[in-house]
Amino acid sequence: MRRIALESLGKIGDPGTAGPILFLLQDPTAIVREASVLALGRVKPAATAEMVELLTQALEDPAESIQQAAAVAIGEIEPGSQLLQPVVRLLRSSEVTTRRAAVRALLQVDASQSVDALVEAGRDSNAEIRQGIVAAVGEWGGAAASPWLRERLAEDPAPSVRTEAAYRLGLLSDLDTKAALEKAAAKDTDSGVRRWAKRGI
Repeated sequence: MRRIALESLGKIGDPGTAGPILFLLQDPTAIVREASVLALGRVKPAATAEMVELLTQALEDPAESIQQAAAVAIGEIEPGSQLLQPVVRLLRSSEVTTRRAAVRALLQVDASQSVDALVEAGRDSNAEIRQGIVAAVGEWGGAAASPWLRERLAEDPAPSVRTEAAYRLGLLSDLDTKAALEKAAAKDTDSGVRRWAKRGI
């Protein structure tokens, strides 16, 4: 019943209904917590520091579906980059799923002020997280991120990460980037990396 009510509030999309939704973020039932997080994203309340903190807590929920919903909700409310520090802190979480959710959230919003923290986390032990970090740095770092992306293209052990780096570098146009892509296209051991490097030249 609570889940159905939350889904209805989300469909209405009235930011004034955020209060009752917030109360249910602490519900003992995972499906209700997930519905409340999704509803928050749909009603799009003001992106205050308090709201970002609450959704950041949801990024740490034991249920991965709630973590994913929180990442989407953060993207929906579009907080300014100055409000993202609680999310950025989760890049150092001991839980892989929490770090992955934090990266997903940072990829969806203006994380331009968090690029240094993303780069610092860029040697995560999990390849999927490293790929997400490369995507976020490429999305929000601009041309200044090119040297780090070139390093990831040349050195990361995971083909998925190198492929992401090749794709992101292909969106840039400086000479050093072109040279790095040409080298990867000729010498990388993975066909997918070589293909994306060729496309980016």
